[in-house]
Amino acid sequence: MLNYIILWLFMMPFQLSAQWSKTIHQSVALPDTMTRFSIQSYTSFDTVFWIGSDIILETNVSMSGTKESVFNFFIVSDRYKWQMVNEGNWMLKTVNTSMNKLQDVTEQVKIKMYIPEYFNQSMDSFFVRTPLKD
Repeated sequence: MLNYIILWLFMMPFQLSAQWSKTIHQSVALPDTMTRFSIQSYTSFDTVFWIGSDIILETNVSMSGTKESVFNFFIVSDRYKWQMVNEGNWMLKTVNTSMNKLQDVTEQVKIKMYIPEYFNQSMDSFFVRTPLKD
């Protein structure tokens, strides 16, 4: 029993330096009448065009220098959740727009967005619906 306690005390500093990782999937429905939208992101993202009618987001989050409970808190607190809003123009953006950096914590976010193939990318983060063919 004493050996387990000593081992646990020895391993305690290493828990803070562990790297936590999770992939989050989310679907965002697009209104049928939408002809264009933009993406507001503070993180770079990759786009893939697919045959579906919703935007699918695949967000891979890695964090080191913190406890697992802190990492899990950020996962469930909508830090990486997206929404489609109409602010004069349709815009896809994160729910929690204030992505504050944590001191002594390394956070890495990689985003892959699956955009319906009937949209064309006209600028870096602006998408326009392709007219239907007869």
